[in-house]
Amino acid sequence: MADGGTDTPGAAARELAVRLEALRTASGRSYGALARRAGIGAATLHRYCTGRTVPQEFAPVERIARLCGCGREEAAELYRLWVLADADRRTAGRSGGAAGRSGGAAAGTGASPAQPPPQAQAREQARVQADGPPPGSDSAPPPGRSGQQAPGAAEPVPVREPVEGAGGTGPVTAAPAGGARGPAGHPRRGGPGGTGPRRKAPRLRTALLVLSCAVGAALALAIGLRPSAGGAPAPGAPDRAAAGAGADPAGSAGPPPLAWSVDADLWESGCGHTYLLDRAPDGVPPPPVQADAGAWAKRLGAVDGGSTRVGVTVQGTGPATVVLEAVQVRVVERREPRRLRAYRMSSGCGGALTPRLFDVDLDRPRPLARPLPGNDSGSVLPAADLPYTVSRAEPETLLFEGRSVGCDCDWYLEVRWSSGGRSGSVRIDDGGRPFRTSAPAGGAAYAYDYALGSWRPAPASDS
Repeated sequence: MADGGTDTPGAAARELAVRLEALRTASGRSYGALARRAGIGAATLHRYCTGRTVPQEFAPVERIARLCGCGREEAAELYRLWVLADADRRTAGRSGGAAGRSGGAAAGTGASPAQPPPQAQAREQARVQADGPPPGSDSAPPPGRSGQQAPGAAEPVPVREPVEGAGGTGPVTAAPAGGARGPAGHPRRGGPGGTGPRRKAPRLRTALLVLSCAVGAALALAIGLRPSAGGAPAPGAPDRAAAGAGADPAGSAGPPPLAWSVDADLWESGCGHTYLLDRAPDGVPPPPVQADAGAWAKRLGAVDGGSTRVGVTVQGTGPATVVLEAVQVRVVERREPRRLRAYRMSSGCGGALTPRLFDVDLDRPRPLARPLPGNDSGSVLPAADLPYTVSRAEPETLLFEGRSVGCDCDWYLEVRWSSGGRSGSVRIDDGGRPFRTSAPAGGAAYAYDYALGSWRPAPASDS
């Protein structure tokens, strides 16, 4: 930048705004679309991207970064810029209040208003403390700047500054303007007696603070982006911490802010499905309707043959919007498929509607939930990729299909979410048990003949 980088007041906020706008443009989303997924207003997002407003928390910046596909290093840089911009905003607020008070006092006493701005005074004082007075200036302290306090001078005011070497803050006493100085106008160590350590220049403290924040952000992002071990959180258990500063420092204890329901007995087009059974045809009742499929399969000990369709409906439970960020597939166990008889619920019913879904190839070493488009009588239904936003009034239903041609697999889904500075993951399974999908292993296949009222061998070409 022309003003020399992020050390200049306001430069960090401008750089943060430029990067957010670049991320939004690269994502191809409008302000409204990106804001809706990030859980903020479109006008608020516009103010962030134009530099008119600095977010009071890092959480919205983190969500925007994730939605736009930010890498770890770029997210850490965004956090560094936000820390600087937030510090500038707080400093400007304090300086503005002090300027208002001093301006009122000057107007009442008839003092000259031609005084440098508070920020310029602070910067000049820091420069003099670090580098000494300009060459040729009188190094002798003016009246009232000796080791003793001048009559009528203001008392020292306790302030809080970073404690050197600890990275924290502690109360220290600020000397009156123009405190005790040593030779050549340099400040003495400590108070009038010259004891105590000399404080480092504010620029060095700022650099150390920024460096520690950047390192902390990188570590937090590394922890937050690590794959989760899975499992639904128990009621009352703490959520996993969010990456960066968006995490609740108290641990975000409490249940996740969303509820979900699972239907693991869905059929293709409502009529096409295959179950595997270790039973002869005369011991198998006629096919049920889809609504009764779960009870039918449980009573007979049937296993999904070749594929399992799972519908998941997710809804927020509180006033805040919940962002569904990603879905991971966890395979618990792989077994060799048994040679069982295959019973087909229909001889191919077909349908004009092919819903969009997430396809899961369970035979892959690391299965992924891959979004696939659908089709409605020739009209393409776009693939439904994550992230999604849900709320109490706007639930979302996601359809997953796990497929296998080579294993008897137990598996479940893990959905990662974030909301209001919290984040975590929930386990989606079949009522506490993993889903089970087994590949047909060459056993005999049967289809039901409604005219004869019995199961008959299915033709080899029957799907």
